[in-house]
Amino acid sequence: MVTRIKNVDVGRLNRISGSRVSKAKGGAVSRPTAKAGRKDDVDVSSLSRTIGLAGEAAQSAPDVRSELVAPIREALANGKYEVSSLDIADKILRQVLMERKRSV
Repeated sequence: MVTRIKNVDVGRLNRISGSRVSKAKGGAVSRPTAKAGRKDDVDVSSLSRTIGLAGEAAQSAPDVRSELVAPIREALANGKYEVSSLDIADKILRQVLMERKRSV
């Protein structure tokens, strides 16, 4: 089976797939199979590559930003966490205005 992926880093593909992939003629990426002569082709669009990279970035990002959560968690535990209603209203209004500005 031969898989063609344009503009791909073969080393990175090896790390992602967990198997050995080598470069073939014309920049194609190939993987030998038991059935010689059989060929499958795949073309991946740039949008698909971008989505794949975004997925990888999301997977590697931490679920919780502990440097932001820790002080709030501590204040809650001590009963000292206070929320300013004016700050909340301000942020809600700013968000609404930004969304309205983007839609115009």
